[in-house]
Amino acid sequence: MITPASAMKRAVAASRRGFPAPNPHVGCVVVKGGEIVGIGHHDHAGGPHAEVVALRKAGDKARGADIYVTLEPCKHHGRTPPCTDALIAAGVASVTFAVNDPNPGAAGGAHALIQAGIKVAHGLMAAEAEAANSLWLTAVRRRRPFVVAKAAASLDAKAALPTGESKWITSEAARRRGHSLRADCGAVLVGRRTVLADEPLLTARIPGIANQPTRIILDRSGQLSDTHRVFDGSAPTIRVVGPGAMHAGLTAAMKGDGFDLPLLLTQLYDQGITSLLVEGGPTTLGAFFSAGLVDRLHLFLAPKVLGDGIDWVRGMSVSTLAQAPEFKIFQVRRHGPDIEIVLNPVN
Repeated sequence: MITPASAMKRAVAASRRGFPAPNPHVGCVVVKGGEIVGIGHHDHAGGPHAEVVALRKAGDKARGADIYVTLEPCKHHGRTPPCTDALIAAGVASVTFAVNDPNPGAAGGAHALIQAGIKVAHGLMAAEAEAANSLWLTAVRRRRPFVVAKAAASLDAKAALPTGESKWITSEAARRRGHSLRADCGAVLVGRRTVLADEPLLTARIPGIANQPTRIILDRSGQLSDTHRVFDGSAPTIRVVGPGAMHAGLTAAMKGDGFDLPLLLTQLYDQGITSLLVEGGPTTLGAFFSAGLVDRLHLFLAPKVLGDGIDWVRGMSVSTLAQAPEFKIFQVRRHGPDIEIVLNPVN
């Protein structure tokens, strides 16, 4: 017999699947007669939402069923119709959701369901559902993208040899994980020098990708040629430029020698970016750390010692230990011979 808690636990597990950025991670379970008759998750932006997937799997059994969903069902028209309309049309008896939708444009689903005579409850396993959808929820509440910094380094914290050679410090298994991070964030950012040095493609080359991440290139003077691979049209690309740049792009305000990053993040959020993977290079990473804008760090360490080389983060000026950005370990994973350390900032 499925209990409300076990049903929501299954919904939270389902919500972790797929790559729905810039949309939220959502999972839904349909229960009828004490048994699960449908499970769904939001797989990708533009695809059906979790509730619709679960209802389709339940079929006629959805009528009179109890729904458990990790996020308040939406009632707005986006790329897909409102989930509240689908739930009402299906004739469900009750809806229990874990977390209120903080998006003012999509919230109000609970009220619409109540008006339709559907029993509504919320708060069940809210902490677990928050954790599974933390990037999107944080972004919407703060009105700026959640920033994930990612770096690959040797044991002595070098990102490349003195010559600039960096392919490949980490293993293929670690690089696959990096592609997964790109897909999960839905947007990846690098600076001009990384484009020149590495000629990256910045796509997510793993199975199950419906939407490639948006590539964001910091090119202050607009000097990069359109012949670089990041401008090949295989994925959405935003060139960020300063005033008077040679090439057109998203014009961002300057602050000193670089971009005003807090303002740039607001601009990117207005462009629909809710989470952002900052891959570097070292100077770009240093700028985000200096501005206090890194919300999570994924550091991949390879069991190699490079000696005199290029540090994975540069350009930061820390005069005392008390001023140094501090992080706490959230998770440690192994990918082949390499270690991934996931860290959150100490606030």
